[in-house]
Amino acid sequence: MRVAADWRKGWLVNDELISRADDQIGWILEIRRKRIDIFGANLFSDPAWDILLDLYEARQKGRKLKLEDLQTDAPGSTLARWATVLADRGLINCELDPAERSVLRLEISGKGAIMMSKLLQGLRH
Repeated sequence: MRVAADWRKGWLVNDELISRADDQIGWILEIRRKRIDIFGANLFSDPAWDILLDLYEARQKGRKLKLEDLQTDAPGSTLARWATVLADRGLINCELDPAERSVLRLEISGKGAIMMSKLLQGLRH
């Protein structure tokens, strides 16, 4: 079994775990988007989960996101508060954009990515 290293910093994660998680993230994001179409906006609210989902997907695509790029109906102040909680727990990294000091850039941390991969690989659909 080949073990993936680089950003995983000591966590043992194999290719199968990563592949399964990659498959699941698209499915979860599709459901999240469709529920808005069916139930309407502002009915469901889970900002921490939305942040983790968006940042996990962005990492898989090699992108960093700004706070305002997150796909959620939560107000910016709520997102900033939850981003702080997630950063304090080591699940995401936040940094001010050096070019635009008022812009907060976010990315999932290695620890956060591993935890999301472990969660996602265990889902069935």
